[in-house]
Amino acid sequence: MTSWQDYLAFLGSLTKTLEELAQVEQEKNTAAAQGDLMGVEDCMKREQVLSLTLRGYDQKRDRMLADLGLQGVPLKELQQHSPKELLMETKSAVELLRSRYALFQAASDAARITLEVNLRAIEKEQAILAGDSAQAAETRKSFQTDFRA
Repeated sequence: MTSWQDYLAFLGSLTKTLEELAQVEQEKNTAAAQGDLMGVEDCMKREQVLSLTLRGYDQKRDRMLADLGLQGVPLKELQQHSPKELLMETKSAVELLRSRYALFQAASDAARITLEVNLRAIEKEQAILAGDSAQAAETRKSFQTDFRA
């Protein structure tokens, strides 16, 4: 059976994972801005691992909320269901998680935009250098990456 404190510890772990993911997104943004394709690729691999971790957290969260009788309760309403003695700790955990999620979203958006802009510039430069021949098309294919995550 899940206790409220177990759930708060879980929220802390989730917050740390989001912090790591935001850091990876910031590093990916820097690598993309510098045209460091290997750096971008490394960040994307780390991002995939963290994304899988988040999927696992999602399943665990559902189980924990069910154990607590809080199925379907959104994060923003969690404080309303908190034991009185843990209200401040719950409020703090929720606020920190929400702020880290907002930070991750901002970093992710910045990285996506930087990647889009710089990949277009890289493709254009490759086309110019290769004379946009069949070789240029083959070269572009070898550097194309699916950035959907």
